[in-house]
Order: sequence, then C-alpha cells, then structure tokens
Amino acid sequence: MDNIPFIMERQIIKEISLKVCEVMEDIGVTEEMVNLRRYILLQNESRIPASLLNPVWNVAKCFLLSVGSRVEGSTTLEMNSDTDNIIVSPFLTIIVQGKKTDCAVLVVKDDMCYSQCRFLQVLHLYQEPELDFAKGLERRYMMGYIFRDNQDRILVLNKLDLLTSMCRIKAEVGNFEQHGPALRISCGKDHDLTFALYCPSLPDDCQVLFTRPKPGHWPKQQTITKAKQCGVFLIHPGNIGSSYNRQNSILTIKFTFEYSLLQWRMSTNMIERLLMFDLNIIQMRAYILTKIIRKEFLGPLVDNRLSTFHMKTSLLFTIEYCPENIWRNDNLVECVLCCLNTLRRFLKRRFCPHYTIASVNLFQIKLDVFEMSLLETEISAMIDSKVAFLYGLQLDKFGPRLWEKLSGIHSQLSTKEEKRSQVICEAFLSINRVRSIDIDRLAIQSRSEADNHLKLKLLIDLINAKNDSKYKNERIYQICDTLSKIASVEASRCIENNFEIADYVYENFRFSLKFKNISFYLKYASMLVCTQQYVKAESLLNEVYISPEMAEISPFISDLEKFGKRAIFTNSNLPSDIVMDCFFKIVTPVSFSREESHCLPKHLVCEMYRRDPAVNKADMDIEMWQDTTVVNALPFLFYLKYLSSRHTHSKQVSLKYIEVYLKNKFNGNCNFHSHIETTLNMLGHIYELEDKISAAWTTYVQSACYIPLNNAAWWHLFRLLGQQVYGTPRHNTVSLPK
Repeated sequence: MDNIPFIMERQIIKEISLKVCEVMEDIGVTEEMVNLRRYILLQNESRIPASLLNPVWNVAKCFLLSVGSRVEGSTTLEMNSDTDNIIVSPFLTIIVQGKKTDCAVLVVKDDMCYSQCRFLQVLHLYQEPELDFAKGLERRYMMGYIFRDNQDRILVLNKLDLLTSMCRIKAEVGNFEQHGPALRISCGKDHDLTFALYCPSLPDDCQVLFTRPKPGHWPKQQTITKAKQCGVFLIHPGNIGSSYNRQNSILTIKFTFEYSLLQWRMSTNMIERLLMFDLNIIQMRAYILTKIIRKEFLGPLVDNRLSTFHMKTSLLFTIEYCPENIWRNDNLVECVLCCLNTLRRFLKRRFCPHYTIASVNLFQIKLDVFEMSLLETEISAMIDSKVAFLYGLQLDKFGPRLWEKLSGIHSQLSTKEEKRSQVICEAFLSINRVRSIDIDRLAIQSRSEADNHLKLKLLIDLINAKNDSKYKNERIYQICDTLSKIASVEASRCIENNFEIADYVYENFRFSLKFKNISFYLKYASMLVCTQQYVKAESLLNEVYISPEMAEISPFISDLEKFGKRAIFTNSNLPSDIVMDCFFKIVTPVSFSREESHCLPKHLVCEMYRRDPAVNKADMDIEMWQDTTVVNALPFLFYLKYLSSRHTHSKQVSLKYIEVYLKNKFNGNCNFHSHIETTLNMLGHIYELEDKISAAWTTYVQSACYIPLNNAAWWHLFRLLGQQVYGTPRHNTVSLPK
C-alpha cells in the first residue's frame, strides 16, 4: 500500500511525458524537421582551393563548416538561434608532437598554457624562421604575428586579423564585433564566424573520449571510429584576460594582454557534431527542453553566463551514464530531470568537465561560487517540483500548449501543420537569403572589389556543383542566382555609360532562367524595360506564372506566424524533396543593389534612398537591406507588364491586378503585408503615368501613413508638391535623392 502514491506519481509523469512529446511535435521538434535543418545547413559547407582567396596559397584548401544549434537541429523558431560557422584557414600546417612534416607549427603544452589552450610554436627548420614563417607566404603576412619567448621559441600570436585578412572577411561582412572566439555579424539574425587553424591529429588531452571508462552503450562504436578521424581546431581563446560584472560594474583583470595573445583554444567541434548527430529524437527533445529551461529560468540568474554548452555537456554525460531504455516518449520528463540532476551535480562539485577534452572546467571564469550555489538551489527546486516548472515555459508557447493538452481545451495557437510550414520556411530562408547589400558594400571600396566578389562566388558555386552530387539542384540554383546578379550588374554599368550590352550578358540572363525562379525572370525583364526592349520584355513576362499555392514571404521582415496559414508543403520526409518544393512554392521579393540600379525603373530607384540617416548605427546594420530596392514579386510582375505593354487594355488589366492585390492585403484576405509601402509607391507611379495626380498623391500618403519611417513615398510627395508649385513636367520625371 505504501507504494501506491509512488506508482500513481509515476503514471502521472508518464502521461505528462506523452503530452510533452505532443507539444514538442507541435512546435516543430520532430525527426523530419531535425533532418531538414541539418540537410539545409550542411549544404553551406564547402572546400575550395585556397589560391582562390589568396594567390600565395598554392596547395591547401580553405573550408567552411557549419556548427552549433542550427546544423544540429537542436533549436526552435522562438529560440532565434545564431548561425555558427567555422572558417578554416590554410595559413599554417599544424602538427602535434611526434609528427613530422616540412614547415609546420607544433601544438605545444606547458605550464603557461591556460585551460583548454595551447601554444603554437614555429619549428626551427630554417636559420631565419621569421623570414620563412610559412612556406610560400610573403613577409607582410608574418610581421606582427610571431613572438620570441624567453625560451627562444618562435610562437604564433592569436591576433584575429591574422585569419580574417587571409579570407578578405572584413570587406565582405562589413561591421562586426568580437563575441568570445567568434566574430558576430548582426543582420537581423546573428551570424557567428569563428576563424580557425586545423590540426588533423588529436592532442593527448583530446583523446579522453576514447580512453576514459564508460558503460559502453554510448557513444556508439561507429561514432567513436569516426571521431578518431577528426582533428582539432585552434581558435582565438576569447576574452580570457578579463571579466566584467555588469551588475556591479567591476572589471577584473585575470591575465596580462601579452599572456592572452599566446593562447590558442582547442576546439573539438567536429567530434561534438558527430555526437549530436548520433542522438535519437527523445534525446534531442530532452536537450531542447533543457535549453529552453536555461534561457528562461537559469541563464537570467547569472547574466546568461550559464551557456547552452553547459547544457549540452550535461546531456552528453547523462546519455553516457544512464541506461538506453530510459529514453522513451513516456519517460521524457524523467530524462529532462536526469539532465538537470547531472548539471546540479557539476554545480555542487564546482566542476563541469568538458566531454571531449581532459582537465577542463567549463565553469572556470564563467561562474563564481555564489552563482553556482544559486543555480544549484534553483535546479533543486525544479527537480523537486517534478513537472510544475514546465507550465511556466513561455518560449514557443510551450507552457500554454502543455496546459491545453492536459486540460483538453481546444487550442487557439498555431497547429502542428502550420508550425511545420513555418519551420520549413525559416530553415529554407536561413541560407537562401537575398543579400544584394553585399555587392554595394564592396562597391563602396571599388567596383572591382564587387566584381571580384561575384566572380569568386560563381567559381566557388561551379566547384561545389562539380564536386557535390547530393545538392545538385541547390547548386544549380546558386549558379543561376549568381549569374543573374552578374548579368544585372554588368548590364546596369553598360546602361549607365551608354554602351551596348554585350551578348554574353544576355547569355548570362538566359542561363539564369534555367532554374525557373520568378526573381530571375523579373530581373531580366526589368533590364529589358529599362533598355526599351518592350516586346521582348512583354514576351518574357508572359512566361511568368504565380500559382495560388505559392506563398509570399520576406526574408527581411519576420512574417512566419502568418506564413504557416498560407503555405502547404509536400508530405515527403526527404529533405531534398521539401527543399525543391520550397523553391517553387516560396516567393521571395526581388532585390536590386545600387550597382544594379540602371536595370530598375527609375521610380523604384528611390527605394534605395528611403532610409533616415538619423537612425542609430545599430539599427542601420540590421536594416541595411533598406539601402537596396526590395519589391514583392507579384505586384512587380504587373508593374513591369504595365510599363512594357503598348496596349491600353493590357495596361488597365495590369493596373487592376495591382489594385486588387492591395485590396486583398488591406481587407485581410491575405496575411502577407511585408514591403506593402513599395507596392503602394508603384501604384502611385502608375497613377502618375495615367495622369491621375490626385489618386497618386492619395496613394503616396497612404503609403507614408502605413510605414511612416524609411519610406520613399516622402520623396514622391515632395516631388509632386514641387511639380505643382513650380510647374515642372509630371510624366516620367524622377529626381533621385542626393
């Protein structure tokens, strides 16, 4: 009889666990979506001849790797996880003790090395190592990056510009800030780039995964075998020299700047990624739940210095220690409690071991003793409550969804199918994001920089297409996209200088149409309109068809909540099928850089000058897409049809389509409202061409009222006012802002 309460409690937890699994499915944490995220993010990975980036690199290859939550699939929509990449530079050949090779740098461990860090020592293979720092490199690449210590060793300094300058990163990403060992680029969603040197052999401290005693069921033997083939990355150590307490405004200096410059942190990202790819869906759900708990309950207690990596480490040790049979749907809550208990044990011991590197305390520098006690108390309260704390989770509406499931209440939140569409779209747009602003940022330095960027991108796309059969369709899309940009930029330059557009430019435009992407058709047609090739433009536009099952979405303005109600994707579980469905069902806006401005009707060029210069710099970085013209594909199609048609009836049909399009937006028949001000501005221009100045004025006012800031409608209103006051011509006269 004494066991009855315990049995009842266990049964209740089982029932709640099943409901928690349902909630996880509802918010998109399914095996299908985890695999899709991995498939999409892994297509970003590439290995390219390093000589493309720098002519002095003759043999090695530079490669980019996707790491972190997104490629693991361990995220949800509202987690807003960063995109993390490692760019591996072939600047140096790294070896461990006992390996022999020409002109290499040795990974060195001694008493002066910080935890998880090593020195990189240039081997004395030459009489003047400063002059022969690395084979084939010019002297200017070595100056300021090496240091001779009191033991007469030549050590490599971890200066960030050593690696970033190699990959021309500053020119291509613009402004960034250091965030730990990474450089963070904030463009709506944070993107962390970590620059690394690669050692193909694992140092002794990185062998701990293979040598320490384990129960044996996990990691799997095949995963262990693959892990042994992974090397280690040497990266910037982050800010190990000092720490800043924001609450008390106290800066604590721990190590000298010179000492910090000698340290290179070891990172086993590839092994960690292998382990995360080895998780089953129950383990993945447990991990995501602990991440949500950290984000909402634990992180804020210590200024978010308890990181997701601490949660990941707790999960991995829990999986290793606990029996395989606990990872079941009806035991998910207990699995989460086990992970929390592992973390609590680490906090109690004041020591969190690294899962793959020996003699590392992950709490070091991160947490003070009193903060560990605070977190330990909070976690103990959660464990004692069993399930009560789950109702308080607000991320992805987890708590409300769970309460509705247990109460049997009909949910007013987005359905499982809608969430699936949102996850698919978000994952797809995460790497297929139009970035015309990149061209302009480089062109500010010189047009040759922009041209070289596009040519290099095309060459990399072609190399990837040749070497990668898995992503065949995606590679074709990337090639067509790059060719469309190149053709548009070169045609714009020709128009600007009154040169005849070369045949190869037309050929690039035509080749880009092979993927049947609407944006590529509209860019080509826009150029034809601007060069008064109206018959060709009209014929090309007649080939464009936007079906009712297609859904508009902007990668620049968050619209995912509404998107789920508009799009239905294939039920196929194959990621490649889902991605292809995205290409033909997701309609993104057409984007023109300033370098393409002469391939765009002059009225829309004003959109590039919409932004208020008084906006603070932080917002400018996030909203930098507003320095380009971004126009929704469907109204742009009708706008170009209006401009290209020589028949009054056809023009009136196009005008009517745009009016109906906007009417549906304002009547709520369509939930997509992004960039509506640009559509209104196009309609206003058509009214001007129709000599309906009053209607044009009203339309521009409506646009300005709808989006008061950063709206080109103000330019058009001032222009119309000037025309009325000074009597300047009204038709086809657009003065670009200075």
